[in-house]
Amino acid sequence: MSENRRKDSQSVNRLLLALVGAIFVGETLVMLFIDMLPPLSHWHTALLDAVWLLTLLFPAIYFLVFRPLKTQLIQQEQAEITRQEAVDRLQKIASQAPGIVFQFQLRLDGSCCVPYANEGLFKIYRVSPEDVREDASYVFTVVHPDDLENHRASIQTSAQDLTPWIQEYRLKFGEEPECWLLGNALPQRLADGSTLWHGFITDITERKRAETELQIAATAFESQEGMVITDTNNVIIKVNQAFIRLTGYSSEELLNRRMNILKSGRHDESFYAAMWDSITRTGTWQGEIWNQLKNAEVLPTFVTITAVKNNEGEVINYVATYTDITERKVIEEKINNLAFYDSLTQLPNRVLLADRMHQTLARCRRNQEIAAICMLDLDGFKQVNDTLGHASGDRLLGDVAQRLKECIRQEDTAARFGGDEFALLLGGFTTVSECEQTLERIVAAIAAPYQIFGQVAHISASIGVTLFPEDSSDPDLLLRHADQVMYEVKQDSKNGYKLFNTVHEIRNQTTQDFLKKIDEALAKGQFELYYQPKVDCRLGKVVGVEASVCWNHPVLGILAPSEFIPVIEHDDLIIALGEWTIQSALLQLNEWRETGFNLHISVNISARQLHSQEFLRRLQELLAGYDAEIIQRLELEMVETAALKDVIAGGDAIRRCRAMGVRVTLDDFGTGFSSLVQSLVRLNHLAVDALKVDLSFVSDMLTDPEDRALVEGVVGLAASSRLQVIAKGVKYVDQIVMLMELGCEVMQGSGLASPMSAKRMRSWLATFTPDPLWGLPASDLTSRDYFELLLTEANHRSWTNRVIANLDDPCDDTTPESLLDHQQCRFGQWYSDEDVSHFRNISEFDALDAVHQNIHQISAHLCEHRQAGMDVEADADKVQLLAEQHNLTSLVHHFLADELLK
Repeated sequence: MSENRRKDSQSVNRLLLALVGAIFVGETLVMLFIDMLPPLSHWHTALLDAVWLLTLLFPAIYFLVFRPLKTQLIQQEQAEITRQEAVDRLQKIASQAPGIVFQFQLRLDGSCCVPYANEGLFKIYRVSPEDVREDASYVFTVVHPDDLENHRASIQTSAQDLTPWIQEYRLKFGEEPECWLLGNALPQRLADGSTLWHGFITDITERKRAETELQIAATAFESQEGMVITDTNNVIIKVNQAFIRLTGYSSEELLNRRMNILKSGRHDESFYAAMWDSITRTGTWQGEIWNQLKNAEVLPTFVTITAVKNNEGEVINYVATYTDITERKVIEEKINNLAFYDSLTQLPNRVLLADRMHQTLARCRRNQEIAAICMLDLDGFKQVNDTLGHASGDRLLGDVAQRLKECIRQEDTAARFGGDEFALLLGGFTTVSECEQTLERIVAAIAAPYQIFGQVAHISASIGVTLFPEDSSDPDLLLRHADQVMYEVKQDSKNGYKLFNTVHEIRNQTTQDFLKKIDEALAKGQFELYYQPKVDCRLGKVVGVEASVCWNHPVLGILAPSEFIPVIEHDDLIIALGEWTIQSALLQLNEWRETGFNLHISVNISARQLHSQEFLRRLQELLAGYDAEIIQRLELEMVETAALKDVIAGGDAIRRCRAMGVRVTLDDFGTGFSSLVQSLVRLNHLAVDALKVDLSFVSDMLTDPEDRALVEGVVGLAASSRLQVIAKGVKYVDQIVMLMELGCEVMQGSGLASPMSAKRMRSWLATFTPDPLWGLPASDLTSRDYFELLLTEANHRSWTNRVIANLDDPCDDTTPESLLDHQQCRFGQWYSDEDVSHFRNISEFDALDAVHQNIHQISAHLCEHRQAGMDVEADADKVQLLAEQHNLTSLVHHFLADELLK
């Protein structure tokens, strides 16, 4: 300010000097000018004085009035230019600034407007600044309904207290994702009482999403599973509490240490090489690892390792999750033990014995040795059990098991079937006398006294024996033969053994004796219907059942139809049994209707019954007591050969059955004649409702192109004749998918459900759930890639079965090295094919490879052990191989089901 005063003082001094100079010069000039003029009048003199005065005053007027005015105008013009430049600069900054730069005015009457906003308003609120300049009520209509009340309240509070307005809120436009905003503005009160805010609004949607993801990641990181993060050198940089609890190490003990601190030594270098190869190729790996804890214990864990990459695709970290699977391992061991061993005696059960029988019989056949299959029942056990108690009975069974193991060789098998019934599998005999010596030793050992909780118990053994290969029956029949002679020993003298006489059995087991037993069984009500569901897999719905007759034999247990129907199919007893079947099915239909199950029941009728003169009359009598709804749910099934035996008579009988309201199905279609053409010619004479594809075609259609073509032909034939087609004998989901691809939708077989009693059928129906994979043909996954995966897995099941079967073939030249090559099988070729590269982005894809390689390693071990005569180890390998193959099948099916449900 002193500088301004100094400048003003200088200006005044210069002005005074100018005035004095002007007066002096002006006066001098005037005086000279007057001296030059002639004498003037008074008026002229006054005029000259005026001119002189103006001349003297003009500089003063210029300096005092016009020059300051000019200066002010120049300054105003420069100030306007500067202000406009500032405005332009601010507008340019505002237009380039992210978000919204705005003024918002709230009037006293509650209305509002936006005097100014940059173009960010349109980008975020989707309204132009001009549209809200006078009325800004629109901006509240797009605020998320859940945030609107709080949004208005925050503005009112800021206006009332003149405090800064800061708020996070959301916008919602229809079904679009929410948009998060952060508002920040300063208020001021205007003269008219309204409030004006100056501020900005920023889109923070991405920040919110990142915060949510970080929160989820943080929550997930502190989950129940152990998690660890390492750098690219496998050095630990972060662990969660679950990992600390899992390993027993503290966080300080783990950080900056390499992961090999947990190395247990259970895995070789090839294991880790394969693991890192998978991580390098696919970015992830899953599998089981045994880790050593701080306390030196070894813990089984399921580990998932994932590589974390930056934007350039470079690996920057590894994240691993660890799950303790100790309980699962214990359960698996228990399940395996329960599946193959008797829980009381720890002897093999019926399942494991059956497996070992195949191996022992094959070895005896290969080495030309004798095998003894024995059934053993304890004499006097019930008395001991009732007298001394169940605990003593259990102890006695354990002692018997121990004595049996001491009497046989390590490669032989003693098994318990239940109760006091045992089985023995003895091999390697060259003469019958060797076998008898062993049997006598067993009988003597069992008969020796027992010390049970201070009490002495006496029992003996009745043993029935059949010798292979003299008795060359299949394993089930061998056990039945041994069981048969065991009962003969028990009824005669007990405490001994008896050999099954094949010639005597053939001579004495006449057909008439067997027919008599069946007739008695029918009179005593020993027959029962078992039902196998028929499922429409495309609809995922049970549409009916097939009834089969089973014999509840008082000694032999449940006998399947194949064990007695062939004996009576040429006798009138088959007609009586067939009528009983129809009557029982009608009763069951009526009972199911009352409980809400509206299903069709199909029953099998024989050729003898179909062509009987009384068949139609007897059928009408059986149907007489039921209404049309029940009758229409009854179906009669007859094999193709039976219906075509007499085409005219068979066709007439079928038409009359249908006239009564009964549906008719032609079973095992395509097997009765040499070609489908011949079947079609004869089919034209029959008026059946449905055809059944023979199970022999279905079972091999995935690996045999000819069978697949036959199935396709039968399906096409049924479609052309407008008949329903049913496939039976389906075991695997890939067969189901293939059949649906070919146009067959209704199926039955063990892959869906095995035959069951009526009581169990009700509970099964109540819990039935369709397999998601059944929807594969109807989904967008019907590309050959997915279908090829199913076929490849089925082919690998066949490969595994061939490996097991070939090991007992003396002519087989398979080597462990050939089995170890996991890329030589069809599954390995499929997995390595570049055409399936799109599968490699799915994490489960690597798990398939790990299981597949493990199958080949187990197969190689099995081959080595079998060739070395190490049967016990080979048995364990076989069980493990079948379990791992089942694991591969489950992985494929779960993999496809997950893809289908996405």
